[in-house]
Amino acid sequence: MSTKIPSNLKWLIDKRARLDAELQKTQSSLDKAKKLIKELSALKQELMAIDKTLEMHEISVDVTLIRPVKSHYRRINLPHGELTRSILACLSLHQGQPVAKKVIVEFIRSKHLKLLVQEGESSWVSRSVMNRLKCLFRDGVVQRHHSPQSRTGGMWSLASSGDAK
Repeated sequence: MSTKIPSNLKWLIDKRARLDAELQKTQSSLDKAKKLIKELSALKQELMAIDKTLEMHEISVDVTLIRPVKSHYRRINLPHGELTRSILACLSLHQGQPVAKKVIVEFIRSKHLKLLVQEGESSWVSRSVMNRLKCLFRDGVVQRHHSPQSRTGGMWSLASSGDAK
């Protein structure tokens, strides 16, 4: 025989679960903000060091006249090395069978759900995977199963031990 949970207790349990989820989301945002503040601080220090170096140069350079150059580079939001680990995990799951780049991208997006919710990240994730696959190919870690001149994503697999450089 099961005990019926009173509605007011059910409401409190639900309220607590929702508050806990909100707390975790806010804590995650706070951790990300702290990381960004550290990164900003490091960038400011590097900029000040370059400004000091320019001041010491024999040719006078007014640093206030130097306009910032905006970079088009965007990093996907993954910890360092996680993209490579995810690519290799996907390829190893297929046990030497060639895998389409599109399948690898979907594997990474499903493994890292935060990449699914960010708008406009789809092409960046795909481009990052492609660049990483090219580097892994150059290092002899993966094998290409398509022409390098093809405009499609191509097929990839782990290099067998005899193929590695």
